[in-house]
Amino acid sequence: MTSWFAFMAIMNSINSYLLLRTTTSLVIVVLYLISPASCSNHPPPTSSPQGLLFEEKIRIGSTPPSCHNKCNQCHPCMAVQVPTMPSQPGAKSAQTVPAEVFDPSPRGNKYSNYKPLGWKCRCQDRLYNP
Repeated sequence: MTSWFAFMAIMNSINSYLLLRTTTSLVIVVLYLISPASCSNHPPPTSSPQGLLFEEKIRIGSTPPSCHNKCNQCHPCMAVQVPTMPSQPGAKSAQTVPAEVFDPSPRGNKYSNYKPLGWKCRCQDRLYNP
């Protein structure tokens, strides 16, 4: 009878070990499947911040205006970019601007290489407002 109890005790411990091992394995698999690391091989969705940054870089700058019927019957009328003078808010056209605003030296003006461009419509050697 003692050997029977010993046999049953061994079987119970084996069953407990197998149950514990199976349960532990299942828990590890489930945790792996729901973890973010399991999704690392998939490309990021387009609504991610990286995708938005890429779309934003594509749209940097302005688009050319339509120059259809803008050149007083001159053809071909095409949009071109031309340098513009930076405008001062509230400035009048006859008002003088201090020279230090346009100072090209790098000591005070960190935007010295900035040359703003604007769109105009061009036909032959004449420029028209779009």
